[in-house]
Amino acid sequence: MIRKLKNLLWHLPRGIFWNLYFSFPSRKLTLIGVTGTDGKTTCCTLIQKLLENSGIKCGIISTISSPGLHTTSPDPKILQKIFDDYQKQGYTHVVCEVTSHALDQHRFWGCHFKSSLITNISHEHLDYHKNIDAYIAAKAKLFSQSDLAILNRDDPHYLALKKLVKVPVTTYGIKNKSDFTAKNIKITSDSLSFNINQQKFVSDSNYEYQIYNILACYSIFIKLKLDPKIFSDTITNFPETKGRREIIENNLHLKTIVDFAHTPNALFVTLSSLRRTTQGKLIVIFGATGGRDKTKRPIMGKNVSQLADVAIITADDTRNEKIEDINQQIISGIDPGKSILGNPLNPVITKARRFHYFNVPNRQDAFNLAVKIAKAGDTIVACGKGHETSILHESTEYPWSEAEAFRTAFRLKNQNV
Repeated sequence: MIRKLKNLLWHLPRGIFWNLYFSFPSRKLTLIGVTGTDGKTTCCTLIQKLLENSGIKCGIISTISSPGLHTTSPDPKILQKIFDDYQKQGYTHVVCEVTSHALDQHRFWGCHFKSSLITNISHEHLDYHKNIDAYIAAKAKLFSQSDLAILNRDDPHYLALKKLVKVPVTTYGIKNKSDFTAKNIKITSDSLSFNINQQKFVSDSNYEYQIYNILACYSIFIKLKLDPKIFSDTITNFPETKGRREIIENNLHLKTIVDFAHTPNALFVTLSSLRRTTQGKLIVIFGATGGRDKTKRPIMGKNVSQLADVAIITADDTRNEKIEDINQQIISGIDPGKSILGNPLNPVITKARRFHYFNVPNRQDAFNLAVKIAKAGDTIVACGKGHETSILHESTEYPWSEAEAFRTAFRLKNQNV
């Protein structure tokens, strides 16, 4: 109740005021909205690239690409100024990553979207929304501000979401019949190929879940009546998104990846894809953020234990929680009968096909351990921080880079070889 009153009496008036102050700048732009639990930033980045390659001057507001921001969907004052700057600079389109918090707090009040898509809905932000129905309802608000809704037909919450959508709907999917369906899927160690309604597409981003991102963006692209050949050419070399499936090169013959996966579903789909293309061991470094939804932590532990060979559970942004408490909540989801708790000081990985995990509170130590135990042909994926340039402990932000953490670990291993 308090949150609803704050949204009504504080956030909504601010949204209205800053629209009036900047004279509704979004009305001079064609807006494309992207919401969902996972994959929003990747879709925004791909849509922007597709429109640019089609000769359209397209701006972007997203987790990693918006000008000087540290939040996904900014405060209305900042948001409206960005729209104002974009239209003054001659941009005609803007693709916006829209969060459930932003929709609930009226940050996009006054904005109307030509098309909006949702990637998926899974367990996240229930500390704020309290239950999945409220989370779905918050996401659905985007489509009340849109001319067209593009929905994931395979998402478990598709029917619940569709009931709340009052505008025309276009669907995409793999398993269920939809307007844009991917078939004849083939995944190799370096490529992904599939057909969308009889047309073949090939991409060097060989993650199974990438198909859903591509389908969602293809739906937007076709509805804008743009050239399918440009789409095909663009995804052949999938646009890089910092901190998303980012490869960190090394001379140790290891596949080392930085990814932002920080929800149970994101971990599941990321590790599932890597499982299919990893010849050696699959090692994952991950943690959970403090001050956020605690109920997802055991699920994260369970998902990782079912898909990885080795996990190193470590610090993410701990905020005001104790890292010991966070890690134990993750570990509580791991089946002790099917796993082995390793000793970081004597990290022995037995030959038995059992899941091994380590509890290493310091994140750099976790990287050092992962690289130390890895052998040529293994894959190490660091999940949770992605593109972020700091790590938050209590109220202090410390400089941090996942890529540099890997490089430090590489140097240590090279010194000891």
